[in-house]
Amino acid sequence: MATAELEHRLLGRVTINVRHNSRHVSARWKGGLVSLNVPQGVRLPDVNRILDDLTPQLLATRPDVRYHDGQELCFPMIDFVVRRQRFAPSRILGTASVPVSSVEVGCDWDFNLDSTSAAISDMLCKVARKVAPQLLVPRAKALAERIGRAPMGWTISTGHRTLGQCSSHGIISLSYILIFLPQHLCDYVIYHELAHLSEMNHGENFHRLLNRYLDGREDILVKELHRYSWPVLRK
Repeated sequence: MATAELEHRLLGRVTINVRHNSRHVSARWKGGLVSLNVPQGVRLPDVNRILDDLTPQLLATRPDVRYHDGQELCFPMIDFVVRRQRFAPSRILGTASVPVSSVEVGCDWDFNLDSTSAAISDMLCKVARKVAPQLLVPRAKALAERIGRAPMGWTISTGHRTLGQCSSHGIISLSYILIFLPQHLCDYVIYHELAHLSEMNHGENFHRLLNRYLDGREDILVKELHRYSWPVLRK
């Protein structure tokens, strides 16, 4: 797969991925930038036309992630502070600590730019990955004990899209990004994986068991999770 970049008048910097085995065009936001997948043989004028056609849809779905100096992002397990720093103007630095972590943005960075939002989001995620094990695993163990379940083990994963997974060996993996959720939505994901210890599929028995863990609120929590506005860019 070949990759190139161009600057679009409305979308900004766009990454072009040429997929040799694809017949279709697709585009999505990734890390604050548009990633466009095109079949082999598509010419530059065609790419610009495709982007113009997709612009209204892409602008409507643009991730609304913005940060500012002095911002506090507060979650049940940890808080994050975003603030300016002047001793390393070109860098964005992170400090991982509990209960408060920080992201320090050099004065060369413009908070109004998408590229700055993407860089801050990346640093927030790096910091979160460091603190997630000491925050998520104790919570998960407490919920498992509450319902009388004992997984064979717990791991913390780095994926953004798969929030949790239960292996056939009874090992539950939780994405570090769960620490950016409200407690009840984080708990929903944990209970979902705990239910897989008994039911590996998503059949009626699985949902019946999960609803027992959640006091019948599965549908409500699923809808709320789908609507949730994440404070970081999910890649």
